[in-house]
Amino acid sequence: MQEFETELPDKIEDYVIIGLGKFGRSLALNLENLGHQVLAIDTDEQLVNYVRGGVTHAVVADATNPEVLHSLGAQNFDCAVICIGNDIEASILATLNCKELKIPYIIAKAQNEQHKKLLEKIGADLVVFPEVFMSKKLANALSKPTVNEAMSVTENFKIAEIKCPENWVDKSLLESNVRKKFKISVIMIKRNDEVIYPDSETVLLENDSLIIAGETNRIETISNKLSENVDFRTAFADAYNEE
Repeated sequence: MQEFETELPDKIEDYVIIGLGKFGRSLALNLENLGHQVLAIDTDEQLVNYVRGGVTHAVVADATNPEVLHSLGAQNFDCAVICIGNDIEASILATLNCKELKIPYIIAKAQNEQHKKLLEKIGADLVVFPEVFMSKKLANALSKPTVNEAMSVTENFKIAEIKCPENWVDKSLLESNVRKKFKISVIMIKRNDEVIYPDSETVLLENDSLIIAGETNRIETISNKLSENVDFRTAFADAYNEE
């Protein structure tokens, strides 16, 4: 299976996320946290409610209906990510609808190679296998005794793990002003054996390990100020072990 390796367009400001399973929810919330506008769509009201308030727009809708997508203004977004997991027919129809709406860049999640080929034939610009991608990145990290950098997403964007700085301890992310002051986002927190997906009210604790994302120079500036690397061995394991 193909690993997630591609160059994305330079300018993607807003995203349509279709399918709010574990992968879709995490992607939608993290993109919003990184400053993008996100339209999140699913037919399951419970899943939509999970991200409502955390993204720009969250809608209960059927993305296999082109008229519905058009009415939601999906054609005005830079990128669509079809994260539908178990329903191959719905995945294909949603991808085709996004293509016909002329959304500039389309990413789709595939179950297998046959599904991948179908998605590519109907116009998906990139087809991904998230579990394969994460398992390879985790395997690379585990080959080192300690690691600070989790992955380079592109040349200018990184995800890394750091020990919670002393001046952030016992403060919420909002109080520590991490995003505005440092221009990075805390996308996950490893606390003992628990993985936490934080919001602005999450309070950081002394022994937290923070998974941060941002431009390479900003990640390196923060990393260089910290005297010790932290263990990445299980940071993503719980988050990605199951769709």
